[in-house]
Amino acid sequence: MTGAHATDAQVAAPADDSDGVVGPGGPDGRESGQAMASESGTRTTRAHGTSRPRRETGLRKLTQILDASVQVFGAGGSVGVTHRAVAKAAGVPLGSTTYYFTDRTDLLLQTMAHARLMEAERLTALVDGFEGDPTIDSSAELLTEMFFDKTVADPLYDLALFEMFMEATRNPAVREETQDWSAMIASLTDRAMPPTDPALPRAMAVQIVACLIDGLMLEAVSNADLGVDDLKTRLRVVLERLCWSAR
Repeated sequence: MTGAHATDAQVAAPADDSDGVVGPGGPDGRESGQAMASESGTRTTRAHGTSRPRRETGLRKLTQILDASVQVFGAGGSVGVTHRAVAKAAGVPLGSTTYYFTDRTDLLLQTMAHARLMEAERLTALVDGFEGDPTIDSSAELLTEMFFDKTVADPLYDLALFEMFMEATRNPAVREETQDWSAMIASLTDRAMPPTDPALPRAMAVQIVACLIDGLMLEAVSNADLGVDDLKTRLRVVLERLCWSAR
């Protein structure tokens, strides 16, 4: 997932959706949008009989489209994620989106899966790079690097993530994606935290910290009055109360 901001003009939602438009992958020729996961990390178009250069070109274009779709999510919410809006933001013909995505629900699902996988890769690299046993101080630093640094640097990106979770409250078809996302965040937050009070179940302590991080990120995105140090200070207060660790 990119950290580049899309302009308002690039991501403005059209007045109507374009799911009825038939492109190169339309009803008579569209290939499945649920394959090639092993090569791209997301569900993409099946490419039987094509050469590797063509597959690689297709994967690059798909990634370009999905990156743009994440930005559209952030700028206009899920209602703005249509074939036309995403194609415009990605700078590709409308037929490209109708080729890769069977319908708007498929577009939403692939966008959310792409965002989750890219974020998992970024966060896992940070956690894997941490050395030693977590303490309250080192945990606050690591969790800040994982979440707050990016929130302040690229609020539109995090706004897109919140919009994806809001979509799941109204659309059960995408709820499995957000559940997978929450499980990924919990697993990595658990690895970044020091031992917690044994009187409190570890999973509950991790969930409290993860939810606090979400709330602080939303506060930073919506009101823009908390900097990285403010966010870290508030996180540390909760870590001190939940964790038993030398500083």
